[in-house]
Amino acid sequence: MRPTDQKSTPGARRPRLTERRAAQSGDLICGQCGEANPPSRKFCARCGAALVEAEVVAEKWWRRLLPKRKPLEAGTRPKRHRHGSARRGIGKALRWSFLIALLGAIGVYGLVPSFRSLVNTQATSLATEVKGIFVTELTPVRPTGITANVESPDHPPLMATDNAKNTFWLAPVEPAEPSLVLDFGREVDLREAIIRVGNPDDLQAAHRPKKLHLVFSTGQTFDVDVADTPDEQRVKIGNSAGATNVEVHVVELHRSLRGNEVALAEIEFFAVR
Repeated sequence: MRPTDQKSTPGARRPRLTERRAAQSGDLICGQCGEANPPSRKFCARCGAALVEAEVVAEKWWRRLLPKRKPLEAGTRPKRHRHGSARRGIGKALRWSFLIALLGAIGVYGLVPSFRSLVNTQATSLATEVKGIFVTELTPVRPTGITANVESPDHPPLMATDNAKNTFWLAPVEPAEPSLVLDFGREVDLREAIIRVGNPDDLQAAHRPKKLHLVFSTGQTFDVDVADTPDEQRVKIGNSAGATNVEVHVVELHRSLRGNEVALAEIEFFAVR
């Protein structure tokens, strides 16, 4: 070999570039080169990258409406039944009819303003009816009369329902359990109540209700837990359907360090309209 001669070495093998495959439903898209690979492949046919985390091509929406053939098991042949073929033909015709009718309705909705207006009106009416079933509108219920078994001077039970934030019903806690009776003059279905406890100007000047025991004229009862806060609190009410009055018994207290009486600033009920 002459000094100027060089030994030829085989060049590195280059991957053979082929025309890209058109992506089809279920194909695996290579994350390295973007090639569409059949679902059965484990490695990309173009660059050799693993297809473990490859993106799957979604099936087109209109193909899901078409009938699908069940693949045959190995070693079996399709059986031809006259009645089965007829049923499949009827089913296929019905599915195509439904698809054509659906596409036709969409076209009419988009092209005919009067039909679109009718559909929108019916849809709005249906939505309103469904909302009426699942969404309950509540309205305040004012008592026609209110009494108490005990009360302190200058703080009658009416002050618990006058919607004023600076007044309150005050009552001794002994010897009888303090209670109010609210008469609504008609049947109601109470669902919620707004409660304010204590003396608004000095919370520690009197005990505050901790639990209220509600007794309805129907004989049903319901217990309400009350937080020890001067802020307004909204609580759920149940078991009151058909009641015309409710007794509000103060059965547990948030104790005061100074006062010997219990104060209830406000109680307002809300019923189904």
